[in-house]
Amino acid sequence: MSKLGDAKTLGGIGAILLLIPGISIIGYILILIATKYISDDLGDKSIFDNMLYAVITGIIGVAVMAGVLFMGGIFSISTLGASAILGVIGGLLVIWIFLIISSIFIRRAFNTMAAKLNVDTFKTAGTLYFFGAILTIILVGFILLLIAYIFQIVAFFSIHDETQPTQPIQPQPAVAPVAQAGTKFCPNCGTQMDSKVAFCPKCGAKQFA
Repeated sequence: MSKLGDAKTLGGIGAILLLIPGISIIGYILILIATKYISDDLGDKSIFDNMLYAVITGIIGVAVMAGVLFMGGIFSISTLGASAILGVIGGLLVIWIFLIISSIFIRRAFNTMAAKLNVDTFKTAGTLYFFGAILTIILVGFILLLIAYIFQIVAFFSIHDETQPTQPIQPQPAVAPVAQAGTKFCPNCGTQMDSKVAFCPKCGAKQFA
């Protein structure tokens, strides 16, 4: 199986696993491997780099979220209610920023993949990721992210196993010049001349009747 064939399988399965809580990390790993294969096959390092940056910023966002929940629990126990609420709000703001940054890198990777693999579904998924991340402050953002996950699954499974070869341009057959009445063409340089001339006036080649 080609690298694109492997990327199609791994990416599609990984995209499905992203929807399953508890094992979504395996989905991220499979998608990273898939984009690495695509990046190598297309000779474009930026695809894998952008996806890697997206995963890293996403992991940082999750770590921040875990820290916020932990600290919020401690502060609430120590009766610092107002401080705990402000801390949670600040933490959620940081998570939102990291989510947007991650979606930007995903969109860049998917746009490149859409153009080079001729799979426009990647571009649609990237756009939905971006606007979904921005709108996560309201419910519609999470709906857009869910739709983005679905488009991502379809996009990976739509990859062609082999890159589509560019059709070579067939050379057009040369059309022999047609001499006018009383003229001929020099067989050496193609200059048109009177049919009675013995030597070509341009290159000097001897002419034959």
